[in-house]
Amino acid sequence: MGMILTERPAEVLNTKEVLTRLGIKGILYDLDDTLIYTAEIFGRWMGIYADVIAREIGLDREMFYTTLSRINDEEYKKMGVSPLRWNMVVNRLEETFGDETGVIVGGLDILLNIYRTVPRARPGLLTTLQTMREAGQKQALITHANVEWTDWKIDSLGIRDWFDTILIADENGHKGAEHWTSAMARSGLLPRECLVVGDNLNGDVIPAATLGARRVWMPSPWSVYRDGVVPEGTVQIGEFDELLGALDRLR
Repeated sequence: MGMILTERPAEVLNTKEVLTRLGIKGILYDLDDTLIYTAEIFGRWMGIYADVIAREIGLDREMFYTTLSRINDEEYKKMGVSPLRWNMVVNRLEETFGDETGVIVGGLDILLNIYRTVPRARPGLLTTLQTMREAGQKQALITHANVEWTDWKIDSLGIRDWFDTILIADENGHKGAEHWTSAMARSGLLPRECLVVGDNLNGDVIPAATLGARRVWMPSPWSVYRDGVVPEGTVQIGEFDELLGALDRLR
């Protein structure tokens, strides 16, 4: 289990009272860009890749980065979050820019550093998980990523034991209501007994609303995860350490 944290009995008591009043018995979290900073890792290595490629083949760096981001978004919609989509991304970039040097495709390994970089935990992660546990809440993690990469991130940060259930949606598809339903069932919970916390409007928040669970939305850095209409009654926060304070706004 993670480190032993300072006890905060008043905060635990308040959290328990609020969640009991609402009939919530379990908190279900997304992982990437909800509990940990993931988009910043993508941005860092995509930026370094753009720096190298633009310099080596004489392209405008910002134009190349914009094209890289657009193609990545397009391939995400086709291929999900599989790391294999980067092969398609670099091949399309090579074709788009007419690169015959092999530099664009040859730089693929720079992008794959995304999956070798340990992410930062978001502020308040451990204290919030501890508070929820001490308040008697079941906790589950429902994420959408490559399995090996997900396990590596969870174990690198030492957070596995905070969760009663961990479910990883197929990297080649998209996360939806069926994944949240499955995690709820594994946790022995009904949707109305659950609070879903996530950054992806279509993958986390809208499915939770459809099922009848309560929702806290922390808008994603990725524009493709912010597309859609926010369901009425969804509580919005800007950072994870605001979660406990936002519980009073749930209805």
